[in-house]
Amino acid sequence: MNKEQIKHVLFGAAIVAVAIGGCAKDSGPDTDRPDESDRWITISGAMMDDEAGDGNGGTMVYSVTPEQAKNPNVSINVFDNGMHVKSQRTARLQASADGKFLYNIQYVGDDGGIFNKYAVRGGKDFRPDGPEVATADYVSTSPRWLKAIEGVGVAVRGTANDAVYIGELPNIVYQYTSTKIDVITLDLNDPKITANTSFELRLSEAEEAAGHHIWRIDMPVVNQAKDKVYIGAGVRKLDPMSYTLGDDGVPEFDRDNDAPAAWAKTIVLDYPSLKNPKVITSSQTRGSTNGYRSTMQYVGDDGHVYQATTGEGISGGGSKILRISKNTDDYDPDYVFSLDQALGVTGSHIEAWKYAGNGIGFVVYSLVDEESARTSGHIARIDLNNGTGTKYSIPNETALNFRQIQSIGIDGNDVYIAVAPIGQDGNIYIFNTDTGDMNVGAKLINKTGNQYIGVY
Repeated sequence: MNKEQIKHVLFGAAIVAVAIGGCAKDSGPDTDRPDESDRWITISGAMMDDEAGDGNGGTMVYSVTPEQAKNPNVSINVFDNGMHVKSQRTARLQASADGKFLYNIQYVGDDGGIFNKYAVRGGKDFRPDGPEVATADYVSTSPRWLKAIEGVGVAVRGTANDAVYIGELPNIVYQYTSTKIDVITLDLNDPKITANTSFELRLSEAEEAAGHHIWRIDMPVVNQAKDKVYIGAGVRKLDPMSYTLGDDGVPEFDRDNDAPAAWAKTIVLDYPSLKNPKVITSSQTRGSTNGYRSTMQYVGDDGHVYQATTGEGISGGGSKILRISKNTDDYDPDYVFSLDQALGVTGSHIEAWKYAGNGIGFVVYSLVDEESARTSGHIARIDLNNGTGTKYSIPNETALNFRQIQSIGIDGNDVYIAVAPIGQDGNIYIFNTDTGDMNVGAKLINKTGNQYIGVY
């Protein structure tokens, strides 16, 4: 690693303290005594860059106690009072289960790929904890990553290679497109890279001949037995009969968006060795399993992994939740949860969800229109055991846009979701995992073009 990759930036953090008792509703929460809370609830917000809602202007964070987060008389302004997390664009944040630590891998820029760990102390006080770790040499300056199990992070990169063909231009015949896969594991307790692997991945001969290939991977999770890691995948299809020549003279085969998509897929590796890669396929849906920025797969109480999918649209019956069996490390062919069917909607698109225990989950979703554009924002409680769901009624549903959402928080029986239209004020909403009751919590103060994207 060079000096630029391992440079340490030490900085102090100030604490904004404003008393709650007897003050105006839009006062900030009291963080005068940051060491007195056993649990912090951290709220994150993404700032606009060129366009409202693009989330590319960086990320701010601010932490409060659970009592403050639940109090509708408390106002939180993460953009004016929070700490700017080091990242040129939207930071990819994760947190420890107890809320005491925040983890980040900086996204793009000169320091893209640098891992940082922060101790959460209340308000804007997030203190660097342990060394920075450079991951760019392994997984680029813009890795996808998650806390795959408590104390362990997994960062990944999937890069489609140039198409392989036979013959001489212009009389060429398409053969296949392979994908270069890079994976590392991170010790989150004592920050360092603990393992890495790199390999070429191909699909079946029939899928390759049709033009299918993996183009993006994300959302790694370690199974209950801690002997496998599952990595979500997005699959694209090229038209083997149509290509254009790039500036370098290399043929670039055109996207084939009209043909049926590939069946849903997941990459499976041995853990912790990261060896013996294979691809498993579900015939339950043609959706993608890589998600965007929020965790899409969780280990359930029963030991099976529950995995949300996206991209099915109206014709594909909306988003599903699949199950990877703890017994076979493969998809359970007899299980599929349809969000469309559970809620009686058409064209659902899961933006984020949280497994809350006992087969109960909380889903943040949008709806897809006839032109495949995602519209509105909604929240539902689902029961994975009986295939049912209940939609909540929240304000401004038609104006909500959850595409940038990164995290749904959970503390005991309380599930926290930040709800605010882009550039408008909103609230934290708290849901009881057992009863399903919804309560309105602290007010979220917004700024033009910005949005609240996570609770940890």
